[in-house]
Amino acid sequence: MPEVAIVTDSTADLPTPVARGLGISVVPLKVIFGKEVYRDGVDIEPDTFYRRLVSGEVATTSQPSPGEFETVYRELLEKGQSIVSIHISRHLSGTVNSAEAARALFPDADITIVDSRLVAAALGLVVQAAARTARDGGSRDEVLAVARKVIQETRVLFCVDSLEYLRRGGRIGKAQALLGTILNINPILAVYEGFIQPFEKVRGRKVALRRLAEIVVQEAGQRPVVCGVLQGANQEAADLLTGLLANLPPGSTVEQGTVGPVVGAHAGPGVFGVAFHPR
Repeated sequence: MPEVAIVTDSTADLPTPVARGLGISVVPLKVIFGKEVYRDGVDIEPDTFYRRLVSGEVATTSQPSPGEFETVYRELLEKGQSIVSIHISRHLSGTVNSAEAARALFPDADITIVDSRLVAAALGLVVQAAARTARDGGSRDEVLAVARKVIQETRVLFCVDSLEYLRRGGRIGKAQALLGTILNINPILAVYEGFIQPFEKVRGRKVALRRLAEIVVQEAGQRPVVCGVLQGANQEAADLLTGLLANLPPGSTVEQGTVGPVVGAHAGPGVFGVAFHPR
């Protein structure tokens, strides 16, 4: 059993087999349709969620309670493990606050809360890197060093079909300035220092896909990268972007992932993008 246990939340959008294989504990956020409450990644599948969103239903979200984190932490502490708990940016969710409140219930325990300042596939890359280090026998300090290095080096860029979902959910950040831009402009957005910010304006989805691939290839240079292609109800865009990334340096990996219901409630159907960091 690893000395260090890794905890994250469902906005990391980790496939269940990946989380189980790396021993990662995932605390779900919740997605809400009216009076119906679903645990993200547990009670509702992305396909079902996006069908309901496209049909016009309005989804809201909520963070885990401190009690939900307390339950997970207690179980891991009883096994004698240290805990590194890595989560969605505190500027996008109150999840970190709930984790910190739970940590306060164990004043003598070795629990470290990490605000990744990221979300979705980008958070997933950080969590997987930390979990591999823990699995390979890394100490708490070694796991934290890897997590913080990957956080520093990870970029996430994405496009949405409409900024309305981000505006409605209060997560639009500095991209607010893009509201009302002319038709067929696909802004490329970034998560920077925990906030959603405009990165570049391009015209049309195909141009946006090519530009995303160009940015990844340019920033990679001669270094292999770990790359996650993300999409929500937009498999076509993910496949096209994956193909455009075929010329990355040898040793690079490109894997596709689905934007889960909680992140999808704020990004909207049709979202696509990429998260990456040097290997």
